Amino acid sequence: MHILQVVSGRDLNGAMVYSRLLANTLARRGHKVSLLCRPGSWLLEQEYEAEVSLFESEMKRIPTRDLRQAARWARSNQVDLIHTHMTRGHSFGVLLRMMTGIPVVATAHCRSFQLHWKFNDFVIANSASTEAFQRRVNRVSAAKMKTIYCCSDLERFSNLSLPQIRIARRVMGVQANEPLLGIVGDVCARKGHDCLFEALPEIMSQVPDLKLAVLGRFRRRIPFTMELRQLLLKHNLQDRVEWLGIHNNVEAFMSLFDVTVVPSIEEPLGLVAIESLAAGTPVVATNTGGLPEIVKHEKTGLLFPVGDREALAAAVLRCIRDKELSRRLGDTGKQYVLDRFSPDSLVSEIESIYDQVSCQRAAA
Repeated sequence: MHILQVVSGRDLNGAMVYSRLLANTLARRGHKVSLLCRPGSWLLEQEYEAEVSLFESEMKRIPTRDLRQAARWARSNQVDLIHTHMTRGHSFGVLLRMMTGIPVVATAHCRSFQLHWKFNDFVIANSASTEAFQRRVNRVSAAKMKTIYCCSDLERFSNLSLPQIRIARRVMGVQANEPLLGIVGDVCARKGHDCLFEALPEIMSQVPDLKLAVLGRFRRRIPFTMELRQLLLKHNLQDRVEWLGIHNNVEAFMSLFDVTVVPSIEEPLGLVAIESLAAGTPVVATNTGGLPEIVKHEKTGLLFPVGDREALAAAVLRCIRDKELSRRLGDTGKQYVLDRFSPDSLVSEIESIYDQVSCQRAAA
């Protein structure tokens, strides 16, 4: 089968990581895969299996030049199915379906009210929470929707070399015996960094040698980042926080964290929680969205209410102080995600949807 993945994002995020993994896994399973990306996309810089090809488009709907060009390409290259990711990609894919008759499957990576969802042949939700939202808000039929968790390449968390770990430790400036807290993801209000930073004075007063690593994209001059820095200055904690920015070898950093905090206000799935557990690192996360489907309270991590900095601090301190609990949560969590989020088993489910949709379109 020739599958055209339409991915409209540019910057690195969970949907991009998943799209790359899906493309390579499908190619290894015998499919021909093409990736339609916007110029400057992170995906254009990555390595792929031989059966994966890439081409670029801004995916503008008006004027229709991009649509007509993509439709001609899809027909001439005998694309069997289109699989879309992210908002502009979803809209572009639905219009391509109308122009070419090629069936479209869309993966819902987020939860928002949009009109295009009902025009897809099938919708894959990245969590049960996202599926419930899509059915309730966007009125997607249960017969045309299924939850299939998105994931990344978890094997890389089990194949770390000593040089990788040494480099990560040197970048963070921590010694082997220093406790380390981590938060991973774009520094923005939705990810809840402010809740963690408000909890830091209590946490760090109880663990004087603790450091925090902030791993992810941040912009120094935006008000949210400046407010976070002011919190650190107010409590004289600026020297105990490392702003690391984006690094490709996130697995090496996560393996060094004693605890990963995921304090998101809203989180459709929570790929960071999956990856942290794959590294054997316990997770403290908010009880929202898809996170409780990954972080099972007292089994694979600890949950706390959104915005509750006191509960966050208590959970982090509990993990830092109780080494046996921390070890158990990390070990149980690692086994849980490796069993539950195997790329091959998840892609097998996606292939069955491709077959179902193709057969339905052929019979129509």
